Amino acid sequence: MKKHLFMNDMKTRMLFLLVLSGLFLPLSGIIDISAQTTDKKALYVEHMKKANGYYTAKNYAAAMFEYEKASDLMPDEEEPKLRMQSIEAMLGEKELAEVKRKVELAKKQEKEQLSKAAAGKTTETKIEPARVDQFIRERQAESKRDSLRRVIFDTFAAELKQVEKGNDMPARSVVYRKIAEAFRKVRDEEIAINYYQKALEIEEKFGQQKDISTVYEDIADTYYNSGDFQNSISSYEKSLTLKEKSGDKAGASQVLSNIANVYETTYDYKNAIEYYNKSAEIKDSIRDESGLKDVMDDLGDVYYKQKVLTSSILSYEKTVNIIQKLNMKEALGPVYNKLGVAHYEMGNYTEAEKFFKESNKNLVENGNRKEASMALNNIGNLLFINNKYGDAITYYERSLTYKKEADYDYGQAVTLFNLGNAYRRSGNQEMAIESYEKSRRIADSLNVPALMAKNIKALVVSYEAFKNFDRASELEEELIAMNQTSISIEIPVSENEMDLELQKTQEILSKLNEEALKRKDLIESEAGNKMTDMYINNLNSQYIKEQGKTRLLVILSSALGVLLLGILILYLKRKKK
Repeated sequence: MKKHLFMNDMKTRMLFLLVLSGLFLPLSGIIDISAQTTDKKALYVEHMKKANGYYTAKNYAAAMFEYEKASDLMPDEEEPKLRMQSIEAMLGEKELAEVKRKVELAKKQEKEQLSKAAAGKTTETKIEPARVDQFIRERQAESKRDSLRRVIFDTFAAELKQVEKGNDMPARSVVYRKIAEAFRKVRDEEIAINYYQKALEIEEKFGQQKDISTVYEDIADTYYNSGDFQNSISSYEKSLTLKEKSGDKAGASQVLSNIANVYETTYDYKNAIEYYNKSAEIKDSIRDESGLKDVMDDLGDVYYKQKVLTSSILSYEKTVNIIQKLNMKEALGPVYNKLGVAHYEMGNYTEAEKFFKESNKNLVENGNRKEASMALNNIGNLLFINNKYGDAITYYERSLTYKKEADYDYGQAVTLFNLGNAYRRSGNQEMAIESYEKSRRIADSLNVPALMAKNIKALVVSYEAFKNFDRASELEEELIAMNQTSISIEIPVSENEMDLELQKTQEILSKLNEEALKRKDLIESEAGNKMTDMYINNLNSQYIKEQGKTRLLVILSSALGVLLLGILILYLKRKKK
């Protein structure tokens, strides 16, 4: 929402002026801000925000205190009541009694603070401009969320009222699930889970195993979207148990794949591989070839991320075989490209070239120029490592043309970096700098630190070659600040279908816990080391082959020279005779 729309809201403008004038107390303050403003809606939102924070931190007494205040301000709002009910349902009798005791104590303390405030003992606190901006952004997000909530609750109000009056519990469960699904679609996971839990309670009492299992899956999906990966796995496992008991092999196989996906998301690749393999076994036993194709492709991706390239290639080859058997030719292009990348990184350049060209042909024929641009980028990489820089530039430029047509920004950043390398190696530092700078700007806007660092380091090299040492020094300081001085710039960046999920990956990263982030760093470090070793070994192997060819040529030349000399001597002897 644009800022001028925000300012058009009269009540919000009043609140904004109060913030600017320093009359709005800090969020951490104890004093009830109702003394400063009569805007009930703003106060309601503020209390809900604080309450949700306490709820997330499992400080249920503080959360209950704030939910009560919010509910008092806006009695018609359902969320605070639902939250309080959720807390009450979660806690045992003794815990709940302790929570209520603390709430009463907090109310008493608040009254004392209000008395002091009335006596003039409070102090004004000024809000810094940065906090005002943050406040505005938060208000905009909250306003949008609250509007969506009102729409959803209004949509189902009549239906909900009707089923809650009656005794038809299965019908009530259906409505709860419909409301939960609506909230899940707008990414309001907390309320979605609340309604799924209500439906689950009914299904466990009155429903069939199939319906209970489905609700568990819905809850698992919602937890996954919210970043609560542990609860997501737990809910999937409950669904899996029910499907196994009922003999639903197809359903069990899908849940196993979903669990594997959660493990893959949290960089627990060992468990991901185990669950994908379990899923594959079931799909193979029930001859679900279409499903098996997807699982083998996923397995290939997990192996590739760890640079276990032999296993990755085997999985992708199985995927290709199934696609050909099912006559799904339009699905071959992306897998061919991934096979090409795996072979390329192993040093199997002839195989890599074959797969890249087949991938490009297939993707262009099926109108998928966006992914075809990846294959073109990868062909350029093959030419680059064979020191054919002019040909590499041609392919990189073709790749960029496709990417610009598809508005594929991340892909442009990758190919522009590779293009810069090709220009730099060919001695055209001016064009190299231009390409690196463009790539860096895009990587910066997309928040891709590794690619930003690669471009900065490459720019240092090019500016030094261009005798612009001041600029090179400035960029080197940036690199030091990023702690990326050791990053490699000589290995061209390959592309495949997985790169299309950049936005999703960045969103998930913000939700990972410390343990998962440590696994990520360790896996990426190990994969990076493997990649560097393979690249160096491939170059050495290529060098040895070239030297072998040169030695063979020298030997053949020498032998031919000796033969010609012998023939000449023989000719001269005969002529003399």
